[in-house]
Amino acid sequence: MKQPEKSAVLKLLGRLVLLGGALLLGALALGPVLQRGQVDAFYGRFTSPPAGSLILGTSRAAQGIRPAVLAARLGGRFEGPLLNYAFTLTHSPYGPAYLRSIERKLRPEVKNGLFLVAVDPWSLSLMGPEGVFPESQSFIGQLRQVSQNPNLPYLTRYQTKPLYRLLLDYATATERLHPDGWLEVNIGTDSAQVRARTARKLADYQKLATTQHLSAGRLQALAQTVRLLKQHGHVVLVRLPVGPALLALEHTHQPGFDQRIREMAAEQAVPYLDYSAAPYATTDGNHLQRDASAAFSEQLANDLGKILPAL
Repeated sequence: MKQPEKSAVLKLLGRLVLLGGALLLGALALGPVLQRGQVDAFYGRFTSPPAGSLILGTSRAAQGIRPAVLAARLGGRFEGPLLNYAFTLTHSPYGPAYLRSIERKLRPEVKNGLFLVAVDPWSLSLMGPEGVFPESQSFIGQLRQVSQNPNLPYLTRYQTKPLYRLLLDYATATERLHPDGWLEVNIGTDSAQVRARTARKLADYQKLATTQHLSAGRLQALAQTVRLLKQHGHVVLVRLPVGPALLALEHTHQPGFDQRIREMAAEQAVPYLDYSAAPYATTDGNHLQRDASAAFSEQLANDLGKILPAL
């Protein structure tokens, strides 16, 4: 082989070695992130093992109820693990898709689980005709494997970022999904920031109020969810705290909502805990601040401790 050709081959081999080394280092760095389920705000809930107890709802519950606090106060009184399986208003309003996903996530043999079902007017509302549930086309409706690690169907279909972005975003993320499903959000909480976010969030929900109606189909799915979970343990309906402006909008938008939930709770013979007007600090009028979520979860654990023995 001539000297120039030999030199070119060596350079190519060197580049291939560097590329292989970079890929290996990337895989070694990315592996623990995937293994711990720290890809985004949802993925880890689909890699954890089947649950014995569940927290359900939208992002209010995802950020506002801490399984670790409840387990520390009430551990031994229900089957674990307790997983926060609440997502967002887009992904997990009550409906057939969420119900099927809950069935897949729950261990079928559970008999003494604890199931906190967070309700609010928006999670039971629908835009458009009855029977058409948009979340059926999301991962909630489409993902069949919800306890697989790594969860390749989720990574290939619903995680759309380039792999290198996972490491960068993980290092700088304001959101951290804990192994028990609690979504920790670290954003500024000074009064000016909270006021600005609250005004934007209120405007968003005012627009929703003009396009959505309380859905008979979602109410039916909620009742079906409660009936399913009662076969596996104790069910408690919970309405989380929100800011006063958003609560006033909810009262105006659906003035009979609370009474309807109380009637459902009575029909299903399950407790209903309403904290909607409780004065806990929020980041935007809709989601509890990180410290407030700990305090609220403590109060919730205390109240559950009073009613669980009677169930």
